[in-house]
Amino acid sequence: MSWLGVDIGGTKIQLVRCDDDLRVLDSRRVESPPGKILATAIGLAAELAEGAQGIGIGAAGVIDPNGAVAATTDVFPGWEGTNLTEVVSRELGLPLVVDNDANAFLHGEATAGAARGYKHAFGITVGTGIGGALISDGVLLRGTRGGAGEIGHTPGFGNEPCTCGARGHLESIASGLSISRRYGRDISAGQVAERARLGDPEAKRVFDEAGAALGQAIAVVATVLDSQIAVLGGGVLGSWDLLEPTCRATVQATVLPTNADLLIEPAQLGAYAVAIGAAALAAGQAS
Repeated sequence: MSWLGVDIGGTKIQLVRCDDDLRVLDSRRVESPPGKILATAIGLAAELAEGAQGIGIGAAGVIDPNGAVAATTDVFPGWEGTNLTEVVSRELGLPLVVDNDANAFLHGEATAGAARGYKHAFGITVGTGIGGALISDGVLLRGTRGGAGEIGHTPGFGNEPCTCGARGHLESIASGLSISRRYGRDISAGQVAERARLGDPEAKRVFDEAGAALGQAIAVVATVLDSQIAVLGGGVLGSWDLLEPTCRATVQATVLPTNADLLIEPAQLGAYAVAIGAAALAAGQAS
């Protein structure tokens, strides 16, 4: 049997078709086209759908229990209110499960990646925005309206503007968009990273501050949940070499002694993590 997994993010749409052991049999990846994200995802899924037993979607934003986008940021204009379950089910006719992309990410890593075997884990995805997901006693937590784990939109990180309209959120200092904005040039976070590695002090400062903020967030979640492992993913983790020093130093300086052995690991499933996790959610719903 095979399962489809779809990752709908701010910069890309990633699809995989997996077997029962979550091995990737086929895949597709395109940039997210403004105003046509869902239609593009459905079209790509149709290309891989033959023989699939079900489809899972990990989508950006807060996803409510009915599979609708309950909240999002200005990165996704017009996305809020979209009922993904209704639209995708109508178009593809496959059994479907829809969840937040960070939840899918962590489920994938807990099923077949870095968090496998751990009952107390959390994930943080650092890309265009920042998402988070929580596992406690082996259960993926979703909260009342699907918003559990949204660490990117917690306050206490200065006073800079966030994509959600508030100020001082983690996303306002550590996301890809924020790294680019805070450097003050019209270049991507990846290009800022290249300059940091070449010795640009301003670029290095931006990444040092982003890493410290990420470490602060990890320390808070680890302390509240008494977690065993934090798994980090997303496109900005391609610059983990720049984020890691201040991130780890901040965690070690702030957690309780009982949390000092917290593991902090990059995702093992790499760029496929969300899509594989979504496929695993679909397979789990069918079992």
